[in-house]
Amino acid sequence: MPNPVKFVRWPAESEMREQCKIHGHLCLLVVEHGAPPPENVSFHEDWVRPPIVQEDLQARVRQLTARAVLRARPALDPAGILYFKDLSVTLSVTQCEMLAPLVARYGQIIYRVELLDILDRSGASSSSNALDLHVMRLRRRLGVVGLAVRNVWGRGFVLEPA
Repeated sequence: MPNPVKFVRWPAESEMREQCKIHGHLCLLVVEHGAPPPENVSFHEDWVRPPIVQEDLQARVRQLTARAVLRARPALDPAGILYFKDLSVTLSVTQCEMLAPLVARYGQIIYRVELLDILDRSGASSSSNALDLHVMRLRRRLGVVGLAVRNVWGRGFVLEPA
């Protein structure tokens, strides 16, 4: 597999850095001798000063690659904010409770009965119609961050990219 991290000399190749940002490429900035380190390093960037030991370089590349994988999955924080890629959306308490299993098992089926149990425990109406209404509202909120809740007929729902 080719290395997904671009190596960019800083500050000599600052235009290449900007291109990496625009295209969402992972970027390891190699700070030239005597140059100040870059400011405002993004989530997709890291920097080193030469000479760098090969093991350290490999560790930085692995770390950048791991960050990219994390950004490819949605994350729900305790404050009720859902993060996906570079976007976020605030959710209600009930929406967070319903979304938690969908996020935990991203791309897999969550059965209707599981979501009905969550509604029942939260004190909300746990009828089938109430669940469908909550899912409809959740779909609207998730569209903002590029996610969708797909219906798996007769079984349940799957959270996936829109």
